[in-house]
Amino acid sequence: AEERAAAARAHLAAWLGFAPLFGLFAAFGIYSRSQHESPWVAQQALQSVLFQTVAFNVMVLLTGIAVAIGFAAWSGTESGDDLVIAAILTALPFYALGYLSQALIATRAAHAISAGDQFRHPVIGRLVGPSAPTSAGMAIQCDRDPSNPES
Repeated sequence: AEERAAAARAHLAAWLGFAPLFGLFAAFGIYSRSQHESPWVAQQALQSVLFQTVAFNVMVLLTGIAVAIGFAAWSGTESGDDLVIAAILTALPFYALGYLSQALIATRAAHAISAGDQFRHPVIGRLVGPSAPTSAGMAIQCDRDPSNPES
């Protein structure tokens, strides 16, 4: 239960990403602390770090494209202040949408781990490798049987 809570905290650290990269550093802290104590928690934290890194880079890229489009759309104005305001008003919704989608995916991961299910991000999980053993020496098994809805 302690391992699941630590792994869930690593994924929930994405909610701290409203300040850029803060959630990533929090998940990395969990990864570095748990590296020797629990390989499974370390693997989940590393998965969270990689997911947040990719999500942040995609968010920056899409926001940059949106700002460039905003500059192009507002370039006919004569005041430079208008361009700054246009860039901010264009960037904020894209950043907010990226942050929210990242945090919701991370919440889904934390919920699955808390429920006793194995969770792997579709692409990122494969980069981290096969499931690591828990501190008890065996891979965490699902408490629930997915084929039996009553379990």
